[in-house]
Amino acid sequence: MRALHGKLGLAIMLIVAIEACGGSSMPTAPATMPVTNTPAVAWAQPSIPAGLSTTLRTMLLGVTTYLNKALGDNQANLPRNPQSASEIQAKIAMLQNASLAVDIVNGQRWVEGQSTSSDGRVIPVAAVFPVEGMRNEAGDAVRVLEPVTPVIERFYNLPLPVSTVRVWYGFVIGHSSSGGTIYFEDRTTYESRTGPTRLPSDAILMHELAHAYMGHESLNQFVEVYAYNLARGSSTDVSTWSYSGRDWTPGSASNTGVAALLDVWQLIGFDGMQTAYRAIYPLHPPYGAVMSQNAIDTFVAAVPVSQQAAVRAKLNRVGY
Repeated sequence: MRALHGKLGLAIMLIVAIEACGGSSMPTAPATMPVTNTPAVAWAQPSIPAGLSTTLRTMLLGVTTYLNKALGDNQANLPRNPQSASEIQAKIAMLQNASLAVDIVNGQRWVEGQSTSSDGRVIPVAAVFPVEGMRNEAGDAVRVLEPVTPVIERFYNLPLPVSTVRVWYGFVIGHSSSGGTIYFEDRTTYESRTGPTRLPSDAILMHELAHAYMGHESLNQFVEVYAYNLARGSSTDVSTWSYSGRDWTPGSASNTGVAALLDVWQLIGFDGMQTAYRAIYPLHPPYGAVMSQNAIDTFVAAVPVSQQAAVRAKLNRVGY
């Protein structure tokens, strides 16, 4: 999960502070958390045209509800993220346009695509965006998500556990997800407010999609790194990867989080890592908590005995 480079996932909304998740991120208020301000905009209700896909129609029927949430989330984030105040205020001003919902529908501000799951399902991918200038970026987001679904499915050897992927693109500052719905900052704003060490926007999208499987942040960051490299033609050999997501000194005793997991990958390889992730998947290690002893024990039990001590030492440094 990344919020303002942050994330959210697995049927719950997650929060991270700026600079968390390895980049300049910002926290997005969780769905279960009351916002600090009550939005006071009476958005005109749009008339939804006939002939739309079920996924898109569902999103558009809920557009004013989502605008209310997005406005509240941005207002809640403003006082705790002064370094991004101008970007947040711009989103707030955009959302306070009472005709925004109607403009979205009348302007057909959406992009659709689809992925084919390993179980044969066609998984719709739809992105709705607030202003016409985001159309190309929203289309890029859909095109990133379409081919990466099979990559993540192969890693877990499990079909994607959601039936649709819905992206609310460009309404908030930060990134989060819940149950296959992704709330994503537009790439232009994200890149304008972050430095050269930022994570690629595409990698964050993959991270948010992968949260449909795994809530735990560091465990999911590893899947993000894996998916980003495999989707760009690298093999499962980590030495061929051009992207490690965050600072990683291979084998360093000081590695924590995803860097420690990358060390585990080097120790046990693709087959070992896939087997271990499949073993801990039913435990659903949660976001916002350190890796439990049960999860560590289950992971370690899935790797060869000769490597268990080294893997356990690394997992003890994974944390959140």
